[in-house]
Amino acid sequence: MSETEETGPGVRSGNTPIIPGSGVSGISLALVIGVLAFLAGIALTGFFAVDAAVDGWSGELTGTVTVQVRGMTPEEIETGAEEVISLLRSTDGMSNVTRLPREEAEALLEPWLGSGNLPEELPLPALITGDVTHELRRDLEPLREALAEAVPLSSLNDHSAWTDELIAAAGRLRSLAFLAFVLVVLAASAVIVFAARAGLAAHRGVVEVLHLVGATDGFIARQIGNRYLALGALGGAGGALLAWLATKFLAVVTDDAGGFLPAFSIDASTALWLLTIPLLLGGLATISARIAVLRTLKGGDRFVV
Repeated sequence: MSETEETGPGVRSGNTPIIPGSGVSGISLALVIGVLAFLAGIALTGFFAVDAAVDGWSGELTGTVTVQVRGMTPEEIETGAEEVISLLRSTDGMSNVTRLPREEAEALLEPWLGSGNLPEELPLPALITGDVTHELRRDLEPLREALAEAVPLSSLNDHSAWTDELIAAAGRLRSLAFLAFVLVVLAASAVIVFAARAGLAAHRGVVEVLHLVGATDGFIARQIGNRYLALGALGGAGGALLAWLATKFLAVVTDDAGGFLPAFSIDASTALWLLTIPLLLGGLATISARIAVLRTLKGGDRFVV
């Protein structure tokens, strides 16, 4: 059925919207959708940013191990550290074996003990780090046993407890960010439904005239839905752009923090997800508006908001 047949012989099919662009159905609605799109974009980028940050942190930690060497005297610690370094360097799957200088170890204790309060004769444990391959990391027990046999006062830490807690916490944050994104999208849908019904009620005279000249409910719903498609896409594009700019600003702030704050940035592939927000909100707007209009027109009381 053609559009002319559907609307009836007395209805002109043009580009003039049934509901004008002023009021709740115009620029004010686009601004509201833009704000919701901004919040959705922040939630979406937060979802991917947390995922990327955890991948980076856990990748660095799971790729290294730390061996602590204790002793009763500095000489005993020195001897044990040399044996541990020799053993690690001879182990298949180990690389970049280095010992943390005593000065750096003392710097780690300064917040609690103050600067220059550690005597030279204090048996400060030696810390030795090394990179491990994925194959070696799958089974570190042989290396632990070899270290315990060679240097009984040594202990190997693979950071698994801390990384497991980090990944679990990040998973909760990612779920929260995704939930926020879904809630914002649902809020946008509710706002569009209300605006469509309110706009339809405010222009009931126009709708009644269209019915009198033969326009069907489907034609009216499609025309109004197309109007909200443009508003949803416009507001979604503006909000997504602001979310991208906010993300770039946060990236600059975290870079200026000197590594104290985790980097908050998105790569090109993640930024492309922001482009889905105008499409999502535009499609959601037209579908929600059409459903709301059809329900209102086919209901017993057509113009109850």
